[in-house]
Amino acid sequence: MFIIWGKRAYGAVHKVGTTSVQTVFGHLYYLPLIPMSSHYVDFKTGSYYQLNNLDGRSILCGYLRIWMPLAFVIALVAFDMLDNTASKVLCGLIMALSAVAGIGSFIFDKKVVRHESAQVREIMHRHFGVALDPYHCQASLQAEIEDRVRAHSDEPLDVFWYKSTLDDAVSQPHLVDMAVLRARCDRHDKPLQARALQRLPGVRKVA
Repeated sequence: MFIIWGKRAYGAVHKVGTTSVQTVFGHLYYLPLIPMSSHYVDFKTGSYYQLNNLDGRSILCGYLRIWMPLAFVIALVAFDMLDNTASKVLCGLIMALSAVAGIGSFIFDKKVVRHESAQVREIMHRHFGVALDPYHCQASLQAEIEDRVRAHSDEPLDVFWYKSTLDDAVSQPHLVDMAVLRARCDRHDKPLQARALQRLPGVRKVA
């Protein structure tokens, strides 16, 4: 008897463009068991970036989208095999709940959106081709962002160029975008994060 086990990505959520968040699970017979790490995964290029933490929504959807259809099929088979009325009612209830949970996992992901993070990811996609938020990445993208700014600047970069750019109301839109992305790399600086998010398009500025 062959035992199929290993690691596999499940629970694609938070899709922006061609990039989504997925969680790698330890699986047995392709059934997700133990969540191991969450990643930004780009379907187009195949590139992936590990997140700082496990993504709860991805984990939940990873379980629901695999285990609920399985529970539905098992309950359906049992419903046809059993003669007891109470058992049939129980199987019917399991089928209904599993169907609602499985379908609901897709609806939940579409309806509940982290708007500000999605905006940051759209900016990252526009400039770097992959829709991720540096704030949530385990590896720092600071060097890549600063290299891109240097390539488009005739002047040397100040150490805190991104902070001064965020405070400058007349900075060029391209430079503001890059400053927001660079600021998101400093995830432990909460005041800086608030300043960066205030520079996103459509965010009402607080006086």
